[in-house]
Amino acid sequence: MTNLHRRSVVSYIIKPVFITFLLCSLFGIVWLRSNFTSMEYTISELENKKADRLREAKMLMAEKASLMSMHKVEKTAVRDIGLVFPDRKKVVHVKEKDPGPQRVSLGTSSGWDRRKAPAD
Repeated sequence: MTNLHRRSVVSYIIKPVFITFLLCSLFGIVWLRSNFTSMEYTISELENKKADRLREAKMLMAEKASLMSMHKVEKTAVRDIGLVFPDRKKVVHVKEKDPGPQRVSLGTSSGWDRRKAPAD
């Protein structure tokens, strides 16, 4: 009889614990699934933003290339600044003779004397 009584006490304890465990597990699975779904939506939104930014970057690079093209720069220089392309006959090429190393000194030959400098 004590064995039967012991079983009934254990069953009174185990059944509620097991049911509570099942309910907590079920709610945990539902919570994880909902978080997983919301993360998927967030990742999808971020991927769409990334694709938009890449598309915008490509458009900006194309615009930069068109603005920096030599034809556009030349046309702007002629129209806005008034520059003209020189005639070949009017161009003079000047060849510079190599002057060699320059001598630089802080001597008194430049007119500045350290002893006569104003006091700070």
